[in-house]
Amino acid sequence: MEKVENFRSLSDYEYGALRELGNIGIGNSATSLYKLTNSLVCARVLGAKFELIENIPKITGTSEFPVLGSFVHIEQDLNGYILVFFPEKSIESLSSMLLSVEEKGRTPADTMSKSLVEEVSHILAGTYVTAISKFLDLNILISTPYTVYDMFGSILNSVLTEMSCKTDFALLLDAELLIKEEKIYGNVLTLFDPASLDYLLKRVNEISQRCF
Repeated sequence: MEKVENFRSLSDYEYGALRELGNIGIGNSATSLYKLTNSLVCARVLGAKFELIENIPKITGTSEFPVLGSFVHIEQDLNGYILVFFPEKSIESLSSMLLSVEEKGRTPADTMSKSLVEEVSHILAGTYVTAISKFLDLNILISTPYTVYDMFGSILNSVLTEMSCKTDFALLLDAELLIKEEKIYGNVLTLFDPASLDYLLKRVNEISQRCF
């Protein structure tokens, strides 16, 4: 219970730092996404929240609809998972822009759509982790992504089962990608084990003390 109270009372600096790390990481994905899309890309974080995991489906509006989600395992100095997921409308927009004429019209469950979202998700997760690593001077590795089309609750439960430890809170980033003048919305959900969350906030505050 003590840990839950600590995470509900994050300081303004901690929230600001976590959002900025997300902004830097997601923003840095633009270069790699340019190579994938052959178009200028603007990537940014619209919001960052620490939320109870049980509230995430309602907050993101994914309670009753399937999503295409891709998750990677993070390890070394921090341990947990990053889950990047897109609603069907965003998947359709991505497919329309990036797949060839012969490949368009596919459903989110198709191999080509999964492969496309997997690549975009890996770019987003990779640049996000790189930003955390550099800013907080941490060594973090990520696995290859695993992508699945299912109800969000089922995907989330699979990730929690993989973690094999109790965690109550997750960091939710609302991401926006502007590609070929079309806005694509997705979410980046980071689930750390309790010890990793403690360490992350410790490093954030240590950086704060050095700067001021």
